[in-house]
Amino acid sequence: MQSALTVRDLLLPGEPLDPSEVVAGEGGLVNVVSWVVSLRPYPPAFPQLRGGELAIVATEYLTRLDPPVTLVGAIRYLAERGASGVAVRGEIGGDAVAVAKEYGFPLLRLLTEMPLQDIEQAVMRECALHEARREMLPQDRHAWVESLLGGRLSSLYEAQSLARKHGYTLASHYAVAYLAHPMLDAGGLDEMVQGLEEAFRRDRKAGTPMPIAILYEQGVAVLLPQGWEAVLPLKLIEGKVPCGVGSEKPALDAPDSLAEAQLAALASALLRGGASTRYADLGADRLLLLLHRDHPEELHAFVEETIGPLLRHDARSASPLLPTVEAFIRHGGRLRETAAEIYVHRNTLAYRLDRAAEILGVDLKDVGARLAVELALRALPLCKSHDN
Repeated sequence: MQSALTVRDLLLPGEPLDPSEVVAGEGGLVNVVSWVVSLRPYPPAFPQLRGGELAIVATEYLTRLDPPVTLVGAIRYLAERGASGVAVRGEIGGDAVAVAKEYGFPLLRLLTEMPLQDIEQAVMRECALHEARREMLPQDRHAWVESLLGGRLSSLYEAQSLARKHGYTLASHYAVAYLAHPMLDAGGLDEMVQGLEEAFRRDRKAGTPMPIAILYEQGVAVLLPQGWEAVLPLKLIEGKVPCGVGSEKPALDAPDSLAEAQLAALASALLRGGASTRYADLGADRLLLLLHRDHPEELHAFVEETIGPLLRHDARSASPLLPTVEAFIRHGGRLRETAAEIYVHRNTLAYRLDRAAEILGVDLKDVGARLAVELALRALPLCKSHDN
């Protein structure tokens, strides 16, 4: 059994909206219906909406309101407040069809002669029965989050309705964080989720959407509403579990933020010593990580061709040269700072660098050569992770 009642379900043969014509907004037929409301012939035209309501409108009531309301205005009002669709008895003009298409909002023409009050009562019964059946089945309260992160929700209305059914207020934008550690089993990850949820409840400000942490693939995904990224209690896991944070995006683009977070988590694990890493701060490492993920053989070849000879020299030598080269690269080719860091005389440093340059077959005084060596050194931990 599906987890939510949709507009399409109510259009099936024998259901409350059968027969009806779908005039516009076919893509929104998957919108979740949580309740039903009818246009009233007196203000306010609709009761307070919480999202997910199917509205039933008799067009003759529109002109009785003071001031009068147009069908176009009613559709805009409903769509912008998260209603699931509108079923209309009466004339539907082209301007109403256009605005419904603009919002991707289901606009239905009622063809049945059944009184509107009876249709409303039938939809109410269907909503109540579906909710009762759903409550009798074991439910994963985070299944809707998995659907959101997996890109399986077709509209913001659907996402809002599903979130609301499970007691969450969906924010308009999220940054997704991803935490993963190869040594943590499902029990350890679940413990992490519980710790994060406790911290969220403690730090949450009244009236604001709360972050959501769930087990996802081999790690933990955290949806961070606007304003939460800066105060996320990552101190709970800082240095213990690699963590990446994606860019803030509209709620339906959460899968893109998740992909960024997973790449940043890889950088956290392999390049940043487990420190929390934002995708926006990856810099040139982003290119290396993409090569590591998508074309590891090319990255291996680059590292081998660039610093392979020096790695093999150090493996059989009592006097490795790689630490000297790394310090030289780190200080931008400046001899004085490099010599001070590794506690050697400048003449000794110059000798070591000349020897390393001879082994590598490059001129380390050349900026381009140093850049290639620096990239190879940055990529070395990525290559070693593939070898393990």
